[in-house]
Amino acid sequence: MKRLILAIAVVLLIVGMGVFEQIYIDRLYTETTAQAEAVKREIQRDVEDALPAALALKESWLKKRSFLEAVTPHNETKEMILRIAELIGYVEAKDDKSALATVEIILEMCDNVPHILSFHWEHIF
Repeated sequence: MKRLILAIAVVLLIVGMGVFEQIYIDRLYTETTAQAEAVKREIQRDVEDALPAALALKESWLKKRSFLEAVTPHNETKEMILRIAELIGYVEAKDDKSALATVEIILEMCDNVPHILSFHWEHIF
């Protein structure tokens, strides 16, 4: 009986952690999308004013990196920080066209990565 209770507790813990991970990832990418949209608006208005928003996006992502690396594949985490660094470089160079293209890539990643990392039956079967 004790083993059954322990087994049920372990299963519930695993399921709970999985649900927490899914909610966290969804919120993280929603927040990152909002920040990237803000950077995009700044670039469209004046590329020289977009640097603080781009740096804030990088800082926000770096704060969450250690948890993401623990629960998700490193490729997605690494790719995002490289794209953000690329964006900052374009903004600093005042290359608005390349900066806008890079923001669009970041926005597309924010849309696609949660789908890749989320639970779907088709990912299992």
